[in-house]
Amino acid sequence: MVDYIIDMEKNQKTIFITAFFGLIARNVLATDFLELVKQDRNLKVIILTPLKKKERYQKEFAHDNVVVEGVVPKSFSRLERFLEVIFHNLSDTAAWRIHRLVNVKKDKKYLSAPLLWLLSKLGYLFFVRRVFRWLDYHLLDKNRFKEYFEKYKPQLVFSTDVFEPNDVDVLRGAISRKIYTIGMVRSWDNITTKGLNRVITDKLIVNTESVKEEAVKLNDVKLENVSVVGVPHYDNYIVGPTVSKDELFNELDLDLNKKTIFFAPPADLYTGHSTISGKTLRLLSNIDAQIIVRLPVVGDVNIGKFGQPIPNKIAVDKPASSQNFSDANIFKSEDNRLKNLLYYSDVVVAFASTLAIDAIVFGKPVVFIGFDDELRPYWDSLVRYYDYDHQRKLLEMGGIRLAKNFQELETLTKNYLENPELDEPNRRKIIKERCWKLDGHSGERLASVILTNLD
Repeated sequence: MVDYIIDMEKNQKTIFITAFFGLIARNVLATDFLELVKQDRNLKVIILTPLKKKERYQKEFAHDNVVVEGVVPKSFSRLERFLEVIFHNLSDTAAWRIHRLVNVKKDKKYLSAPLLWLLSKLGYLFFVRRVFRWLDYHLLDKNRFKEYFEKYKPQLVFSTDVFEPNDVDVLRGAISRKIYTIGMVRSWDNITTKGLNRVITDKLIVNTESVKEEAVKLNDVKLENVSVVGVPHYDNYIVGPTVSKDELFNELDLDLNKKTIFFAPPADLYTGHSTISGKTLRLLSNIDAQIIVRLPVVGDVNIGKFGQPIPNKIAVDKPASSQNFSDANIFKSEDNRLKNLLYYSDVVVAFASTLAIDAIVFGKPVVFIGFDDELRPYWDSLVRYYDYDHQRKLLEMGGIRLAKNFQELETLTKNYLENPELDEPNRRKIIKERCWKLDGHSGERLASVILTNLD
């Protein structure tokens, strides 16, 4: 028996999976992907995550052949921060043009503006992109994760977020040790909002065909090295709610027979502590419907005196929150909560957010808040976010309505409550474009890519 165990350990292969960004727990690890991967008894999985998350990750994901390693965060050097700014601004997407406008108007960084503009234009040149990737690799530390590479000697590294700085450190270390690398573009907006990719992995995984096109066009990834898998955590959405409507609405003290508006107010980090959320809630409360107010998982929000629960009228759902996306944690239980709330709502009112796609998966109409509570310059307004590349393309498909004032918001919400089939064909277009396939097998496809390339 002892000889068998020793022999099995000799034949065992090891993979690293990064989990530094907060939503990776939901997007990747809590899906069928990890369940399928850990079934291979000749495979050892090492999850690298921040030390403060280790205990929860062990509880959720540790297994006989799954080990969670807590990594002590390091402070990034000035050189690393400098190069990060360079890679951000080698991108000339609409999102980064807006970022640079804010950089000048809000942060008063007039001297850096011409240099950042020049960088954005140089970023169109392949030679320039290649030089900066070479400098990034050769100038920065490749041994931050040395102890883990030496301890486990992995055959493959799977970066779940190729734009996350800690992931980049892991990949840099893997490449220097000639270890096979697979990266993933975590979300539909990342390529146009996160700047130029610093590392090109051996294989790249994306959710949709449109992200695949962006990776090839903007990130120098070869077409044959990109695999489309779908959105793994939506595998859990298509099986439906985990509780009955009676159970959920009794808990929330809502009326089973009333129409329900799901309102996700924008966090203050986007609104600048404006009163837009409180005013929107007051407007919605005048509509003949009840409201579920879903507070954000990142940042705070000011919804004023209207943010108090009122039986059969207003329910407030407050998930565990943090002040940045890296610290946010959404596991399967928390995601099931969101799923149930969306499933039993009739209309969703929100700010520019992936939440809109979550809602559309369930066929729910969505109205976006596309205005401010007071006159603001463009660079300081909510309006600017809808000019980001991914949001503009989403709105162009016609499955989401953008309200440009309070009156439009009220009218559009009422129209959808009365006729939820409005724009339904266009919502199907969004599903095809932003989800690719809702067949319950995205996690399986992701596992297949990892295991196939390991072999």
